[in-house]
Formats: sequence, structure tokens, C-alpha cells
Amino acid sequence: MFGLITMLLSTLGATGMGSMLKIVAGIVDRVGAAKESREKRELIREMQLREADIKFQESVFGGTDEASIYTRSTRRIIALIGMLNFATVSILCTLYPSVELITFIPPAHLTEFNLFWGFIKFPINQGATVAITTGHIALTSITILGAIIGFYFTPAGRK
Repeated sequence: MFGLITMLLSTLGATGMGSMLKIVAGIVDRVGAAKESREKRELIREMQLREADIKFQESVFGGTDEASIYTRSTRRIIALIGMLNFATVSILCTLYPSVELITFIPPAHLTEFNLFWGFIKFPINQGATVAITTGHIALTSITILGAIIGFYFTPAGRK
């Protein structure tokens, strides 16, 4: 009788252990499936973002179709015209650096000059006009030209 009870308990214990292992395996499988599903959704989202980035770059930089080539060449022509105007003004200002140009001061700066949104104020005791020389414009154009060249020749982030 004792042997029968121990056999029954042993069998029930093994069966219970098998059931518990199967339950644990099911939980692990569900966790793995949820993780796989999450990773699939993340992959799909990344692919959609990448596709959106590609479309954005095609709209900004142009694709390979005829309209994109026209857009790209038009932008380059406009940029070339702008840079030629800038170069012409810079060269003229360099050749004649002592010519004075009279310009108006903005009405907000007639009495004082504000820094840091009014935290620091400097009084101004001058008229409504100010004279600048073309030499100053020539010096400023060197800085602007350096910024343009730096912006143009610095590689962008991801493409």
C-alpha cells in the first residue's frame, strides 16, 4: 500500500512538474512573441521614417526625373546669380573702401541700445543717421563669404 501511494505521489509530482514546465514555457513563448512583435513594429516604423527621409531628400535635393533636374538646375542658377551679385558688391567695396554710405538708425535704437532684452542698456547720443564705409562692407563680406563656403563644403549629416 505504501508503495502504491508513493508511486501515485511520484507520478502526480512528475505530471505536475511537466505541467508547470509547460506553463513556464508558454509564458516565455508569449514574452518572446510580444518582443518579436514589438521589434517588427519598430522595424516597420524605422522603414517608414527612412522612406519619409528619402522622399524629403528627393523633394529638397531633387530626384532623377526631369522635373527634379529642372528644379535642381534652377536652384543652382539662382544661387549663382546671388553669389555673383555678392561678389560684385564685395569687389566694388574693396576697390573703393573709403566711400561713405549714409543709412538710418532704427527708431528703437535712437535713444539707447539694449542687450539681453533690456538687461543692459547703453545710451546713444547721435542723430537718426549713421555713416558706414564700403571698407566695412568689404571686411564684413569676407566673414559672410567664409560662412557660406563653410556651410556649402561641410558634409551634412545622414543622407
